[in-house]
This record gives sequence, C-alpha cells and structure tokens, in this order.
Amino acid sequence: MVTAFAIVMTTLVGFGDSQMRTTRLPHSAVSIIAGSDRDPLTNSDKAKEEQKAAEARKALEAQRATEAREAAKKLARAKLARERKQAVLMRQRQEHEARDNALAWGNAGQYSGDGRLYSYAPGFGR
Repeated sequence: MVTAFAIVMTTLVGFGDSQMRTTRLPHSAVSIIAGSDRDPLTNSDKAKEEQKAAEARKALEAQRATEAREAAKKLARAKLARERKQAVLMRQRQEHEARDNALAWGNAGQYSGDGRLYSYAPGFGR
C-alpha cells in the first residue's frame, strides 16, 4: 500500500511539474512587479551608472559655481576700474578748473612756470 501511494504521488507530482513547465510564463507578473526578474549584475551596473550620473551632476554644479565666482570677480574688477577711471577724470577736471580759475584771477601760480606755489587767494604773492 505504501508503494502504491508512493507511485501515485510520484505520478501526480511529475504530472504537476510537467503542467507547470508548459503553462508557466517566462516572467511572471509578480516577479516583474517586484523586480525580482533582474539579476544582481544588472542591479550593480545600474547602481554604478546612477553613481556616475550623480558624480557628473556634482562636477557640473561645481563647474557652474566656479564660473559664477569668476564672473563675479570679473564684474568687480571692471567696476573698480570704472571707478578709478572716473576718479582720475574727476581729479583732472578739478585741476583744469583750478588752473582756469587761477588764470582768470590773474594768479598763474604753479601753472606759470615761475616756481611759485599756487594759492586760491586772489592777491597772494603780489
């Protein structure tokens, strides 16, 4: 009796296995949803690609930050040069006005070439 039971069970299990092999889908829906159909190498490759992409993003952000700092420095240098140029022009304009005023008052002073110092006082040195 035990032998008959073992034969019947072996037959049923064999029949069930053959039925499962013929009707089983290559990828079951559950394995696709769960992501278990991927092998570990594919997952590690994908992780490496994601890491490379993250590193590329960081490098791009660092490059943009460097470019922004350089642009800010360039603007600051241009502003400083413009301010210096304006200061020089203002100083030249003031010197020109002072020379014109001195000549208008008849006091050539340092501009006459006689070695005297310039003074704003109209009658100084007469």
